[in-house]
Amino acid sequence: MRPLFAMSSQNILFLVVFCLSARQSLQTNATSRQFWRPGNMANLFQGSIRLQNTPCNTDIGDAGTCLAENDCRSRGGTGSGQCGRSGLTCCTFKFTCSGKTSSNETLFVNPSYPLGENGTNTCQVTIQNAPDVCQLRLDLEEFSLSPPDEYGRCTKDSFMVRTTVGERLPMLCGENKGQHLYVDMGRGSGNPVVLSVITNDIDFSRKWKIKISLIPCNNYVMAPSGCLQYYRLPSDVIRSFNYGPKVDSKSRYLSNLRYTSCIRVEENFCAIKWMTEAENSFSWGASNDPLYSAGNASFSDLGLTGGLCNDDDYVGIDQGSQEGSGAGEDRFCGGRLFYNNVVISRSKPFQLKVRSNSDQTENNNHGQHGFALRYVQLPCVN
Repeated sequence: MRPLFAMSSQNILFLVVFCLSARQSLQTNATSRQFWRPGNMANLFQGSIRLQNTPCNTDIGDAGTCLAENDCRSRGGTGSGQCGRSGLTCCTFKFTCSGKTSSNETLFVNPSYPLGENGTNTCQVTIQNAPDVCQLRLDLEEFSLSPPDEYGRCTKDSFMVRTTVGERLPMLCGENKGQHLYVDMGRGSGNPVVLSVITNDIDFSRKWKIKISLIPCNNYVMAPSGCLQYYRLPSDVIRSFNYGPKVDSKSRYLSNLRYTSCIRVEENFCAIKWMTEAENSFSWGASNDPLYSAGNASFSDLGLTGGLCNDDDYVGIDQGSQEGSGAGEDRFCGGRLFYNNVVISRSKPFQLKVRSNSDQTENNNHGQHGFALRYVQLPCVN
């Protein structure tokens, strides 16, 4: 009788070949695993595959969201450009007059955008509130309306923000590309925010593109209470509304302003230095000081402070001085920022307070054009 486990020579040869092949396969798999670890896969696809609902930029530079093509269309968006190799499209949501939105990073544009508008119209859109949204950030990516009149008022064109909570926001006109605004929505409030552009000038081509960002409650990017603008970099440039080149016998900046630009204080930074962006980039507010009427000095050489700025417009920097020591001054005006276009303050929080009244007579006479100020936060020194 043949043994149960007896094998022929052919079977033994087959078994040896099979074992050798299996060993080689295990070695190959082990080597493969060395090159296909999860981390290596992440490195391979990093920057080329974008996931659903992540931020992106379209072919023309607009901010968008990576979505499937069908999903983008069903939500009323427009796809432009691809999100890496994921097969997703960079989807943007633009809306115009009479539109409503509750979506993040929506673009409010003029009806003929990217062409301009010429005529009389009222263009109004509504931003519907969500329970977990406390603020809006409006980025004026493009903003060109008719300039203010000789009194600094927006009587031809105007941009207005209507909300039932927070402080009253200024009415804007002129050239404000690159500016931004924060709008309080109210915690738990269901009231919407209405944006309106009113145009009354048939001889001016205006255009706007405003990005609307929804900021959740308790988010770290929320602006502090009372801040119309909020800057979150260690150094940046803050410009007044409608800032631009000087116009003879006409003031560029707006009247009746009362707002605060706030700067996030960086860790281990104890002071802030304010400087003009250019030699002549501060021209804000006049004074009844005798030097103005006596003609003893050029207006552009005069940087006034404190009580000398009480009669007209000024910018406020608490405890501002040349060296950042002592009580300092809190108001600055004239054709120069302080003595040499530099102010240092150690008062926290870091803020720039902007004030203008309704009388632009002297400001027109001097052709005042506003301010462009660069700030730099200074580290603590023991």
